[in-house]
Amino acid sequence: MRKAIMAGLVGLWALGAQAQMVAVDAVDPKAMACLHKGGPALSYPDQDLKMRLPGHIRLSLRFTAPDRSPEVTVLFRAASEAMMDDVNWHVRGYRLPCMAPGAEPVSAVQEFSYKPVVTEPITWTAPRPVTGVPPNDPQTTNRQEIMACMRTPKDPPDFAGSSLQRDVSNGFVLLSFSAPDTAPEVKVLYTSASKAQVQAVTALVEQYRLPCMPVGAKPVVVQQHFQFRPYGVGARVFKDAVPLMSFLSNMKGIRAMSTDFDLTTMACPFQVAWTLGKPGLDNSVGEVGKPDLNRTEFLAWLAGLEMDLKERQFEQLVGQTLIVNVPCLKLALRPQG
Repeated sequence: MRKAIMAGLVGLWALGAQAQMVAVDAVDPKAMACLHKGGPALSYPDQDLKMRLPGHIRLSLRFTAPDRSPEVTVLFRAASEAMMDDVNWHVRGYRLPCMAPGAEPVSAVQEFSYKPVVTEPITWTAPRPVTGVPPNDPQTTNRQEIMACMRTPKDPPDFAGSSLQRDVSNGFVLLSFSAPDTAPEVKVLYTSASKAQVQAVTALVEQYRLPCMPVGAKPVVVQQHFQFRPYGVGARVFKDAVPLMSFLSNMKGIRAMSTDFDLTTMACPFQVAWTLGKPGLDNSVGEVGKPDLNRTEFLAWLAGLEMDLKERQFEQLVGQTLIVNVPCLKLALRPQG
């Protein structure tokens, strides 16, 4: 039985709105003017939405006749099977009715993004979910353009026959691209998966390429998260948002901590995005909405906290983002006997 049900790319796209078409390019716009979309509308898969799992798919579409659906080639995929199925059903309904019979094929590239709904953008602070270029670095825009041309294998690895050591296991890998036509350098940051699964993941990501990366450019670094869950095993997810004190009550050693933060000086109330990493990885912390430098020390403190979880709970939740509602108060913690 195939064990892997999700392989998602973390940190390449910010949280945003519902599933949507991003762009169509590599074609004369006039040739696509009569595009008819007769298939079902895109719909965020329920389980992926509950887990706030993002997805990104890039397709090459080749139209050969006015009354036929396009031939589809997957150029890039960082999405679940459910997202891939949703996109496939959607593009099967495409037609180009104004295309002349016997005319040369018309090709296009289309991207689809699934982004969990967050009312405002998140500004990630150190440590960031994916590093490589600082937020204010002039290379940031260029890096995003380069990432848009990433090529990946059509199909994810088949984990049939590999045994799981636990209900849910994870693997986080760091990919460093140094040239447009060579495999990325792969570093395993954290894994609880089997040796066979890690080898399959490594073999997969070594096939990634960045063909539009300029020769001699600085390395482009991204992080990818793979999670493996046997069919039939349900997912555990964070709630949409929690109050600060409820969040802190779930932290390891919180009763022994001593700290003082005047949250009333931090443009309160505000929201913080907190991505679980510890103890396997660093946590990631971000500000929801307009950032404020007065929160710097407070955010750094939050980034160092470790949630009090059993091993099984940690494997189910690692990599997920929790939204914390921070009120206007003075947070004074003292060790409790």
